[in-house]
Formats: sequence, C-alpha cells, structure tokens
Amino acid sequence: MGRDCTASLVDDLRSAAPTEHSRWLSESEEPAFRELLHARYGDTYSYPVLYEPGGASRLWRSGRLLSLGELNAQGAIVSHTGLWTAPGRDSVDSGLSLTHPTLRTAMDRDEHARMWRYLLERLRGHVGFVHQHTSTLHLMAQRYAARIMSAVPVGLIVHYTRGETLIGVEGSGLPMQALEMTTVLGPLPPRTRYLPEGCWGEWLRSILAGVGLSGSVVLVPAEPRARPVRHVLRPIDWNESLRIERRELVRTSGPEEGEPTLLSARARVDLLHLSMGDARHVAEATPVLLAAGYRPTGIRLHQEAPDELVFQHVGDVKAACEALGRARLAGKDSQALFAGWIERCARTS
Repeated sequence: MGRDCTASLVDDLRSAAPTEHSRWLSESEEPAFRELLHARYGDTYSYPVLYEPGGASRLWRSGRLLSLGELNAQGAIVSHTGLWTAPGRDSVDSGLSLTHPTLRTAMDRDEHARMWRYLLERLRGHVGFVHQHTSTLHLMAQRYAARIMSAVPVGLIVHYTRGETLIGVEGSGLPMQALEMTTVLGPLPPRTRYLPEGCWGEWLRSILAGVGLSGSVVLVPAEPRARPVRHVLRPIDWNESLRIERRELVRTSGPEEGEPTLLSARARVDLLHLSMGDARHVAEATPVLLAAGYRPTGIRLHQEAPDELVFQHVGDVKAACEALGRARLAGKDSQALFAGWIERCARTS
C-alpha cells in the first residue's frame, strides 16, 4: 500500500458514514474523544499524544489514524474504533477500541456487524489484512473480533502494554498480554511456507492451519552453516509510545562475516521477523535466534511479499509463561495457542 494508495483508502473510507449511529470524527469532536479516553483509561493510556489538545486532530489530518465514533444525542462519544494506516503496507491495524463505562450505546450487535461489513468491504479494495493486538484482560474484545470482524488468532505478544488502567475491568493495571488476531480480506497466495522442524514448527503450523494454510507448509531441519552467512537487520516499525520495535532479519551475501547484534537497545518489546519464503534462511536463523533468547510468537501474512515468522526476545521465560498463564482467552484456538507456547518454552528453555 503506497502513499497514493493510503490517500485513496482514507478518502474512500471517509466518503460515507457506515451506519446511522456512527460517523468519522473531525477536529470539532476531539474534546468529546478525549473525554471518552479519560472515562475509559483515566490518564494511563500509552499514547500521550491523544491527551494533548490537537494531538488526535493531527493524526486525523495526516490520515495516520481514522477514528470512527458513535455519538449520543448530547454529543458525547460513547464508543470509538480506530484504524491505523502507514504508507507501503498491505494491511491496516485496528486499535484504540473504546466503549464508555457508563454511557449507553445505541448500536446493537446487528448494527456493529453492518458497520464492519461496510468497513471490511471498503478496505478489501486497498489492503489484504486487518491486524489487531487484542486485550487478554477481558473476553468481550476477543469475541467481538472473532464474531464481528472475522478475525483469527495468529500469535501473541508478551507484556504488550504496562501501566494502563482500564476502568471497570478487573485486573487492569498489570502488564497486558496481547492476542494477535488478523482478518484476511482476500484469497491467500498458494506458495510454499517454510517452518523450522521440531516443536516450534508444529506450533506455527497450527496457526497457519487456522487461516487455511496448513497444506502449504514444509518443515526444514536446523542447518549448521558450512560457511559464514551475513544476516542484516532492516527496520519495519518503531512504536515510541509502547517502545515496541519490529525489524526483519535478512540473509545477504557479502564479504563481512559474523552476526549482527540482534537485541534492540531501545525496545521494551523486541520483535524480529523472518521470511517463510527462504528455506535455508529459516534453517540457519532459527537456532541463532533461539540461542539469543528469542522465541517464535506468531506469523505475519502478506499479499505479495513472503509471509513471515515473528520472534520476540523473552528475557525471563518463566515470568513470561506465568503471565501468559493468567491471560483470559475466549476461544479454544486462542487457548491452545497460549498453552502451546507455554508448553514449548518449558521443553526448550
């Protein structure tokens, strides 16, 4: 999704309100949006720019954030859905989903379903996927994503947020584990996807099976390198508010020997992506990442580029497993995903 495509996506979505009770927010409604944010999170939400006067408006003007709000007769925003865009991506991120803890919503489940049918149909003309990091503090968000957005579990992130207090939700204030979910908007390419042989490969294969891709998988054994292969790191995304960094580990040929310094110096959550399209790279890089403290945590699908394995650096595996074991999960697939990760860490750490 290039820059022009991003602009056309924004214009297309903003061209009409999806339902009778929802509309795209404008600068005049920013104070009402901030009131909703305070009502739901107090002053603990991880994105300080949204508390600043003019902060949300800057994001709206840029097209980086599209905010769909439901307003009541008094002008208060009683719920909010955000779509985050970025040039060059074949996906958008769904997030900043808020519902006022006390004000009554006018939208029922049928209208929410119609709203998302409208949004997904419009998005389908521009991108291939809607990604989201779904809260494991309460089950409603996961059920909503699965039932209304047709999202499926594709991974997890350990300690995705910390310090946020979700008012009215038991257990908030603790570090939040994220269930990664993806809505697939179109047919997936019939290409081979390489996974590492062993217990982690079987866990990753089960995730691909959830999106109908188990038949495209080939498991490859770890390969001792007969000669040095240079790996380089390329940036994907840096979330300064959450201190989450995504980078891609790429195999290259060149005169330099040795490995790059893998661990991010600035990230609290350090995620490395590894292409599933290169069997040798999967075979060589997986043992290097495991030895450096990274663990597979999911997949990232693409339309044209090769799909990717996602690894997270986990400094304290025992603490991570304990935190994930406390997560609240709505569906059997999500429960199996978390349980499988914990079980494999116990076997390989």
